[in-house]
Amino acid sequence: MLEELNKIRFARFRMELEAIDRLRLPPYKGSTFRGAFGNTFKRLVCVKRDLVCASCLIQQQCVYYYVFETPMDVGVGEGRGYTFAPHPFIIEPPEEIQEYYEPGSLLKVGLVLVGRSLNYLAHFIYAFDEMGNHGLGQGRGKAALKRVFAVGRDGEKLIYTVGERRLDNRYPIFEGPRGGGQAGQQIKLRLHTPTRLKEGGRLSDSVGFPLLVRRLLRRTSDLARFHCQAELTLDYHAWIARSEQVAVASSDLRWHDWERYSHRQETRMQMGGVVGEICYQGDLEPFMPLLRLGEELHVGKGTGFGLGRYEIL
Repeated sequence: MLEELNKIRFARFRMELEAIDRLRLPPYKGSTFRGAFGNTFKRLVCVKRDLVCASCLIQQQCVYYYVFETPMDVGVGEGRGYTFAPHPFIIEPPEEIQEYYEPGSLLKVGLVLVGRSLNYLAHFIYAFDEMGNHGLGQGRGKAALKRVFAVGRDGEKLIYTVGERRLDNRYPIFEGPRGGGQAGQQIKLRLHTPTRLKEGGRLSDSVGFPLLVRRLLRRTSDLARFHCQAELTLDYHAWIARSEQVAVASSDLRWHDWERYSHRQETRMQMGGVVGEICYQGDLEPFMPLLRLGEELHVGKGTGFGLGRYEIL
């Protein structure tokens, strides 16, 4: 499995924004940053904002169309309820639950870019810069992007500062997971952000190991295909069958409700999922590369908002 997962290329970054005004943000800030980022990105790169992407003549050359509306291949999304391929980015909002930030406070936002989206790192940086200038949260308080770091195995590297306006493209790119086996017979996962896994067309309030493996296999194979121009040649049925031999040893999961407002759809949307800790028992070592990669790329629905982030303890 490890050799196949090494086809997935990605990089991690950390954006530092400084509050200019007093900011008021919700306890979970994924919707704030993802919503502001999406609106700003389109405003920066779209030449015909009055058109829907599907009717735009230059959609195939448009960065926004690729990043936000990557089309599924004919037949691939049928039966899955998918219209678009998974986004090639993950925004990891500040972890603290505080709501007020005084002027001068720093906000640290994680960003993961997968495959071809790495070609557009400068677009992402400009979008973060501009969305801070436009205002965030209740009252549209302003924030200024100060620095961007690339996060590697051996620490962080400063690749952009506002003062210099020059991007250093020499940053580490990972191929596959950062680590592999040595799991033993038990492993514990901590689900930090609401994790939304569907089973039988419904969101599940439990995370059995076969369900987790199926969703990780689907996500990694889609990211490889649509953003890394690679096909994972895994025997999916065999891996899923093998996952059924791993049981839940203990679980302290709970449902966490979370709501966001979609300006595009002009409606409030429920984005709840499970958080907490869960322990699995069985032959886990063969699955460790997949689980390690899931730590980096999240799992389930809403990963662009930072949902589905878990940690192997």
